[in-house]
Amino acid sequence: MATDFNQHPQHSSLEPFPLFIDSAPPNSANYFSSPMAMAAVQLLASSSSSHLRKPRISMPAKVSNYLRLRYYQYEVTFGVYVMTPTEKFIFNTMVIVAFIALLYALFWGVEPFVVNTLCRVKYYATGSLSNTHQLCS
Repeated sequence: MATDFNQHPQHSSLEPFPLFIDSAPPNSANYFSSPMAMAAVQLLASSSSSHLRKPRISMPAKVSNYLRLRYYQYEVTFGVYVMTPTEKFIFNTMVIVAFIALLYALFWGVEPFVVNTLCRVKYYATGSLSNTHQLCS
């Protein structure tokens, strides 16, 4: 049998879920007055202020935690966590190959590009390559 909240004589404008503390019923429980809640609050207050020193974490554990966090972020960012193990292997292999190709291009392809660019800038600025025969040959 359903009860309408507006039919009760003592709480004529009471909402089923009060939005503000003023609209709560006058006999509502004060949750922080119970002994159990006060003990929990005191325990939380004492535990947060009583820590003397954080436990030391070894460097390999820090590195391991850092790498795990970064791999987790990579999996969540690129959606790898929803793939099957075979799909993960193929996707991770493609990412590693693309990363190695990028490193190869950076280390062995950037130097000739920079040298050619500097030679062209010098030629456009001066009109000749007279003093740069070894560099721009």
